[in-house]
Order: sequence, then structure tokens, then C-alpha cells
Amino acid sequence: MSIFLSTFIVQAQGEDQVFNSIANIFTQNNYQEFSKYFANTLDMTLEDEDGTYGKQQALVLIKDFFESHETKSFRVKHIGSSNERTNYAVCELKSNSNTYSVYILLNKQSKIIQLQIEE
Repeated sequence: MSIFLSTFIVQAQGEDQVFNSIANIFTQNNYQEFSKYFANTLDMTLEDEDGTYGKQQALVLIKDFFESHETKSFRVKHIGSSNERTNYAVCELKSNSNTYSVYILLNKQSKIIQLQIEE
């Protein structure tokens, strides 16, 4: 029991660090850093773009978003676990023009498999 609990706590702390790193990427408008967190393919909703994209395609889309919407603030509102294999964060992004809800889903390798940025 204590081994399981210890493992769970370490995993939770690890996911918090990943989500904090991703939050820093948003805050710094540093789209290039996203590539190390993207899975090989990911589901992405970004304004009027919605689909499954390869890592490079997703990077182009996020770059365009950052160039159009400078981040003023980014806040992780909630971190949770969907099951034993995925973790998610619900966040809020305030840009120079709008406020967006951001949903990030990580696989068990802590790679982004789903990213939604919606008004």
C-alpha cells in the first residue's frame, strides 16, 4: 500500500512539473519548446483548426497562434487523472485580445496527445 501511494505521489509531482513547464512555454510565448512535449501525433483544437496532426504540423499551428495572440497570463486551474494512463490540466490563457480555455491531455510518457485552445 505505501509503495503504491509513494509511486502515485511521485507520478503526480512529475505531472505537476510537466504542466508547470508547459505553462512557462505559454507565458513566454516560446512555441519552439512545445515540440519536446508533443506526441508524434496529437488531437488539436485551435480556434478554427480541429484535427489530428503530426508533431511538425502541430508546431506550425501553435507558432501561428502565438504570433497572433501574445500571452499576457497563463494559469493552471486544475490537474487531474483520467485513468492510470493519462493526466490532464484545465487552464486559462489570457492573450492581448481574448481569454481562452486550454485543455491539455498527456499520455503515460508525459507527451501531449490532446491540446484544445478555445474561447
